[in-house]
Amino acid sequence: MQVKWGLYDRLRPIQIEAIQEYFPIAYLPWGAIEYHGNHNPTGLDTHKAQHLCKDLAKQNGGLVFPAISLAANLISSYPGVDFPKHSIEFSEKVIQQICEEYLEQLAKQEFKIIVLLSGHAGEPHLQILRNTATKFNKKYPKKYFWSLAEFDIINDKLLIANHSALGETSLQLVYEPETVALDVLPKEGKITLEEHAVSGADPRPATAVHGKNIVNVFLENANKKIKELKKKYL
Repeated sequence: MQVKWGLYDRLRPIQIEAIQEYFPIAYLPWGAIEYHGNHNPTGLDTHKAQHLCKDLAKQNGGLVFPAISLAANLISSYPGVDFPKHSIEFSEKVIQQICEEYLEQLAKQEFKIIVLLSGHAGEPHLQILRNTATKFNKKYPKKYFWSLAEFDIINDKLLIANHSALGETSLQLVYEPETVALDVLPKEGKITLEEHAVSGADPRPATAVHGKNIVNVFLENANKKIKELKKKYL
């Protein structure tokens, strides 16, 4: 029976090649180690991207690479906030170099579709990844490099870019509920960036049901795109 997907770093070469022969698609989750308040884990961006990539691979085939937890433009750099702990931040130059070198090597390893999913939405970090993908699409016209964040392909009414708010917290409740502690947030009063490290809608109403709705829409839209790419590039 043909195995259609796998975790690249947990497979032997013969297993990798057996999948890649039929599904030459690489998924590269890109996250961060970043303070997400006291109610969410520091690796939220990384784990979110990794789980979504696994879901995509299960449905479309391909190989999921280990997540990269390197990011620029973290909450520790936001003006007006003071969160010096629990974030590991890198320069924009480093992010661009690593992205270029990673994509170059994936291209040389004969992947034809490369999906780079960023769980971190800081700018210009995210735009650096998008611009690099565009650059490689020009360099390798017979391959396709797709760089995105999950909210790029979801209606704004359901999900917008946020930091540890309703959207991200609900997604975390889908995949790793044991890492979320909503009870540490105040029961009343306003939730703010300055005090609670939340940018976006109030996370207190977050549920796994809401998160699953986000996942389902993301997968539906991403699957359409990947299906089109497979027809053109595979």
